[in-house]
Amino acid sequence: MKRLLLLMLGALLFAAAGCTEDIPEEHLDINDPQEGVYTSADLISFFENGDADTVRLGASIDLGDALLCLSKERGPITVYGDGNSITGNGDCVIRLDDGASLRLDDVEIIAGRAGIGCLGNARLSGSMMIVSVAHCIYSEGDLVIGEKSALRLASNVGTGMIAKGLTLLKESTLDAVGPLGGLNIRGDELRLGEGVTVSAQTKENYNALKCEGTLALEEGAMLSVTNTGEYHGAEIHDLSVEGVATIEAVGGDKGVGMFLFEQEADVYLVGSCTPELRFEVGNGSITFVADASDIPEPEAEEAEETEEFEETEEPTEE
Repeated sequence: MKRLLLLMLGALLFAAAGCTEDIPEEHLDINDPQEGVYTSADLISFFENGDADTVRLGASIDLGDALLCLSKERGPITVYGDGNSITGNGDCVIRLDDGASLRLDDVEIIAGRAGIGCLGNARLSGSMMIVSVAHCIYSEGDLVIGEKSALRLASNVGTGMIAKGLTLLKESTLDAVGPLGGLNIRGDELRLGEGVTVSAQTKENYNALKCEGTLALEEGAMLSVTNTGEYHGAEIHDLSVEGVATIEAVGGDKGVGMFLFEQEADVYLVGSCTPELRFEVGNGSITFVADASDIPEPEAEEAEETEEFEETEEPTEE
């Protein structure tokens, strides 16, 4: 009897072991757009090796010292945040290679250093909040912000955004705050497309907005710059306006609302500038009005009359 009981117990253990082996191990498919991502390893793998072009955050993710790296060949991709955050303490939280394209929808980035770093030209769109110790966004090249995007940038000791050049497409919004300035464009154009709204603020001895190239405003664009410290609200090279645009500029105690290095065109703007703007060289002018109806209609160009002269040879005496 004792031997029989031992044989029966062994059989039960064997059967249990066999059932355990038949139970499939759970596996997360990072390429399933309906599947939420819960770990840093899966999110990193999606950015670098995934096949799908969308992913959804199932929870807030802490990358530690790791980076999310996106190449031009892997993108464009979209991350749906559902209000979740991505936290990191690396050199930046997300790094975009030259030519990369990323969309973040309802995502918050919390950076122990920089938020997003672009190694060259890049495209960024969607809705996001970036809170960083250093710069929120730093781009070595020209950065394009997609249509109807909404970016809020708040830096603790750096700048909201630094880029070589920046274009904000139709109806996008950007709010940038930083002690070293809200927005700094190093060399190329800053273009605010149709219906774009940009706000830049600082309270230290830096410009709220600095643009070494042309500040170009399209129809319906709105720019607000505020410096509650001592320096300028905006320091730009020159200003171009296409249609009716608005600027509200407030400078610091020892600065002006707007300072331009050169202005050759005559420009009308809705809004105000305090203290009054000034520029170094140029024969142009910048006039602020309270309402768009106060902007004079452009004068029609007068047709130029041209005269034709026929060359005739004087008769020569034989």
